[in-house]
Amino acid sequence: MRISSQQVFDSGVSSMQQHTSDVVKYQQQISSGRKYQVASDDALAAGLGVQIDLDNAQFAMFRVNQNHINASLTSTDSQLSGINIALTKFQQMMVQAGNGTLGADGLKTLGQQASTLYNTVNQMSLAKDANGEQILRTATPTSVLVAPNVSLETALSYSEVMSAPNGMTQNVLTFMGSVRDKLTAGTALSASDMDNIQLVLKQVTTAQVKTGLLQNQLDAATEAADVQKNNVELQRSNLLDTDLATATAGLVKSNALLQAAQSIMTKLDSNSLFQKL
Repeated sequence: MRISSQQVFDSGVSSMQQHTSDVVKYQQQISSGRKYQVASDDALAAGLGVQIDLDNAQFAMFRVNQNHINASLTSTDSQLSGINIALTKFQQMMVQAGNGTLGADGLKTLGQQASTLYNTVNQMSLAKDANGEQILRTATPTSVLVAPNVSLETALSYSEVMSAPNGMTQNVLTFMGSVRDKLTAGTALSASDMDNIQLVLKQVTTAQVKTGLLQNQLDAATEAADVQKNNVELQRSNLLDTDLATATAGLVKSNALLQAAQSIMTKLDSNSLFQKL
């Protein structure tokens, strides 16, 4: 089979063009850190890369929600702890009032303490966060996604803490106000008053337990989301980022082949092959 000089020339040019293209490709991969420069380089990889970008955007949303709930629960826990402490002091004051050793003047003095504690609980139950939003929500708290398929309440409601506990007709502040008024008037407390303060404290403690459970669920969801995010990032890196060792080896090989092709073309020219035919 006879091979013409034109075929040899065309083959050499084609080889040089291909190896030059490969050299440029590997140089771009190494300098940019990206395996593909445009979507047309690999349509499937580009499509998967878009999906991974969407996944990363979702994980970014999860992080925002996680931080929001964490701040909310931290504020809620602080307020509930303060309310619990004030109510415990209120209970101790009630026990002192009911021991039968105090006269009317002594009860009135305790009434002043009861008034101070009432104001403390009222202020703490209405406290607002840095955004001006009431920490114990007046409306039903919303739920947001903090991880794939995991939603958590963003806060506790005011009614969960301050409404009438089971077994009582008065809400927390109304009950505290009635005790305050009795003591201020020098009137002894009843047995039902002592029972009711126990119900009030139980309700606040239940709210504290719920806050702790939500925090534990948030921590577990955050950890799970972080693991999934790291897996997505690993997939993205494997799919789209340059493998430096592979790209470097490819560049060295392509450079060698390009130089070989250039050498062959130089020899063809120096031998005046085309002039002899």
